[in-house]
Amino acid sequence: MALYLSPLELTARLHLGKEVHQWLGYFAEDDYIVLRWLYIAKNKQQYTVCYVESFDEGDEEWTDVTEFSHLDPDEAIEHSFASVEEAVEFAIQTYAGSREGFIPGGLLHAEYLAYWRSKNGPK
Repeated sequence: MALYLSPLELTARLHLGKEVHQWLGYFAEDDYIVLRWLYIAKNKQQYTVCYVESFDEGDEEWTDVTEFSHLDPDEAIEHSFASVEEAVEFAIQTYAGSREGFIPGGLLHAEYLAYWRSKNGPK
């Protein structure tokens, strides 16, 4: 199985109610690093795009980005849409995502680990 979803796989997964994620990178502040990522999930008949900024608290052993502290835990940035196509297009246009950059939910840790190793090298 490839890490990245084809457009057909992306659409099928979302129609089946399975979450998809996308790593959007990071930016550095004076004394910390902020990770950027998003996910799309189906909630009843709506598709919700959620944008997240979290602190880089991980290392080679702890890679579950979804468990890292959010930059602003009170500010959930969510937008709902009636169709998969609208949600995906919004994510791409608004957050500079990539149509080819979506991965199955639960695999964001692999993207984080690649980022972490690019900065720190493998142990």
